[in-house]
Amino acid sequence: MNVLTNKIMTKKLFTLLCTLFILYGCASKKNIEQPIKVQSNDARIELLQTIKQWKINGKIAFIEKNKRESASIFWQYDQRQQSQKLNLTTFLGINVLSLISEKGLHIIEVDGETYRGNNLEQLIYSFTDLPLPTQALNFWLKGLPYSDNDQFSFNQLTGLPSELTSVYQGSTWHIQYRNYQQVNGMTLPHSFTIKQNELTIKISINQWTL
Repeated sequence: MNVLTNKIMTKKLFTLLCTLFILYGCASKKNIEQPIKVQSNDARIELLQTIKQWKINGKIAFIEKNKRESASIFWQYDQRQQSQKLNLTTFLGINVLSLISEKGLHIIEVDGETYRGNNLEQLIYSFTDLPLPTQALNFWLKGLPYSDNDQFSFNQLTGLPSELTSVYQGSTWHIQYRNYQQVNGMTLPHSFTIKQNELTIKISINQWTL
């Protein structure tokens, strides 16, 4: 594989990683399947808003036109400490990219190079040319609205969100939730899809840790 091909693959995998900057994760045992509790949306949102520290690990696929890349993701986030860690690895366990954020400073390592910045979205844009919704992803990942203007569609049987339409910095994003899992008494997304124009992100979470 030549140098140009390596750079192209690295940029695509980085785009995949950047799309999930506000996700968080860790690798451990899978969550035990539990029955989904039916509750009102207001009660669900109020409960999920209490989550300040969380981790996930799983799989992600980045799709754009006729191109597709996939990887394993590991994210860890601590709202109180204003910190997060993220790793993106291939199916062979090779680390492609890592992110460490600490109180507003973001450090990214990719392809043997280290990059630093205080504005995460500008840092992402410098690599991908994409205005990715880093702040909103923190909410969407948990099945929460980013703003009061976000619009939900609900599953008639469970009462849980099946779709979410959100406007973030002038762009409309569509999130489709396929299924959920029960974790420590909280109902959290297990797999979902994020779409904006020709960009599609598919996420499957194997492990939530709260």
